[in-house]
Amino acid sequence: MSVSVSGSVSSIKDVTIATTGKGEPNWSYIPSAGKSNKSKTEFTSEIRELAKKAAVAGSKAESEQISRQVLQLRAEYLSDVAPDRKMLYQQAKNAMKSQNNNPKCRGIGELTLLDFLEAADGRGSGLAEKRFALAGGTLTCPILTTGGYGAVIECQGVKALSNTGNGWSYEMTPAELVKKNEFYAIYWAEYRSVKNSVGAEFSELPDYLEEKPSFDRKA
Repeated sequence: MSVSVSGSVSSIKDVTIATTGKGEPNWSYIPSAGKSNKSKTEFTSEIRELAKKAAVAGSKAESEQISRQVLQLRAEYLSDVAPDRKMLYQQAKNAMKSQNNNPKCRGIGELTLLDFLEAADGRGSGLAEKRFALAGGTLTCPILTTGGYGAVIECQGVKALSNTGNGWSYEMTPAELVKKNEFYAIYWAEYRSVKNSVGAEFSELPDYLEEKPSFDRKA
């Protein structure tokens, strides 16, 4: 399943890519550290409401819209245990800016991190061998088959944020996986309850919510 929101959130089945049209990470779908103002009761209510809507959705377009809302709410739900991916991304941009003397790069945010990496192609042949220390993580820059360099930010033993040519992706930390399981336990209990109440057959789970090893590691 593929959808497009402010760029793309491609392949919801694996939820590996969440990139805006400007090439930045799409923080609507990528969890980053922060405390939500919502209580557990409010979260539970919103999760159940989305599950109800999904259970009675009448079209593919409606189902895809709900799935985007689910992923956005999940990112918010995970935020209290998520790494500070926004800070790591900013630090990575700064690290790459220090490696690149491109006069156009006057301000942070003027170019995306991937722009900095690609602009460095041919300027520093040893870039791919370097490891940049970030607060709570490390940045490496693998060479892309398409040319230039990618970006892999590792934190807490996972690829907390990376772009290797197809857009920004992330892997969940162990703490995020626990919260993810809490989220879907609420969601699927309500979904099944609604389906049972209307006598609908409970068919195969949507791709983006099936329990798959790749899904547990990515997004």
